[in-house]
Amino acid sequence: MEFDFNTYVKKLVQKEEIDQYSQELDHIKGKFSRGLNELCWYDMNRYVDNQELKKMITLAKELRNISDVILIIGIGGSSMGSQAMIQALNPYFKKSKPEIIFVGTDLSSEYLIDSQKYLMEKDVSINVISKSGNTMEVLTVFELFQSWMYKKYSDEEVKRRIVVTTSSYDGKLAYYATKNGYENLHIPNVISGRYSILTAATLFPMALANLDIVSFLKGAKEGRMYLNQAGIYAMLRRIFFEQGKRVEGFAIYEPKLSKFVEWTKQVFAESEGKDKKGILPMKLIYTRDLHSLGQFIQEGNPIIFETVISIDRTRTFQVDKYKETLSNINHTVEKSVCQAHLEGNCPTLFIKIDGLDEHSFGELAMFFMMSAAMSSYLFHVNPFDQPGVTKYKEMIGQNLRNL
Repeated sequence: MEFDFNTYVKKLVQKEEIDQYSQELDHIKGKFSRGLNELCWYDMNRYVDNQELKKMITLAKELRNISDVILIIGIGGSSMGSQAMIQALNPYFKKSKPEIIFVGTDLSSEYLIDSQKYLMEKDVSINVISKSGNTMEVLTVFELFQSWMYKKYSDEEVKRRIVVTTSSYDGKLAYYATKNGYENLHIPNVISGRYSILTAATLFPMALANLDIVSFLKGAKEGRMYLNQAGIYAMLRRIFFEQGKRVEGFAIYEPKLSKFVEWTKQVFAESEGKDKKGILPMKLIYTRDLHSLGQFIQEGNPIIFETVISIDRTRTFQVDKYKETLSNINHTVEKSVCQAHLEGNCPTLFIKIDGLDEHSFGELAMFFMMSAAMSSYLFHVNPFDQPGVTKYKEMIGQNLRNL
């Protein structure tokens, strides 16, 4: 990974602003070496169990062999990580076997009816994921498909086609797994859902998509070497906030990263968006959004700064008009936009990964998790709770009981 937190920031950040947070940042970085439970995702050896890893790989191979389609039922941290990795690491138009379809991310009856029609003549398996085991959207959709599966297959066949991933031993999903004999994969209870990308919540769906989860974990482990850069990134975000920059645009020039940015948005928004604090994350897909949101960024209300996620090496071809590869043209656009936006008082933090591979995304995932945790600490909020999410869940539960 490469970082440029200077070229497109320049005179917008003063030494005095950096000095204001340097001592606090050093204290925060010290937390990562103290073995705190809340940061256990940072210490790979504490929760990545080789036996569980082998089980996931073996089980994924078995399901791939018997399935035309595998449904991943989850929402939020139980879904975004695997969506991000599967989108980023597969060709755009590959007709995969089995096909991976995500459900449970909403409560659209139109989508579920159409999906059941689509699946009618296909062999289907399910991985249902909920850390608590009681997430309303996940349970609602899973119970619909579980009933559908028992109409489609024998009890014994359903048993081999459903895998439950949860951390709770007393949640509804754990109950179903015990009652019906489903395979059960574990999410460590001390890990918040949005930080669970290095657990079975994401690793097993990646394995179902035949991605290299060992390389992904190795990349994440090596990504810890970027703790200092993650701290600088968190500190600059905090400084921008004090300067009135309330929105961070995560800008990508490769649409395959669209779901990855959705995961990044969740990590930052849910971690630091508390006590009327935090930075609002938004997704910018360039060059498309340069023809719309680019106008606002260049000349509108100066509340935005950008973080570019760049890919160093991609497949490409020659563009005769410019006597250059399309990839290099894309990189030229990246730099040109950063220069233009800086002139419009929009600074850019620039992050580059080597390529579209599991190892690189493991590094990138670890970098952003470290950054989100440190950024939250700099805002003096707990990175690992989500009281606002709990509030809406309580309200839904109350209103559903009153139906």
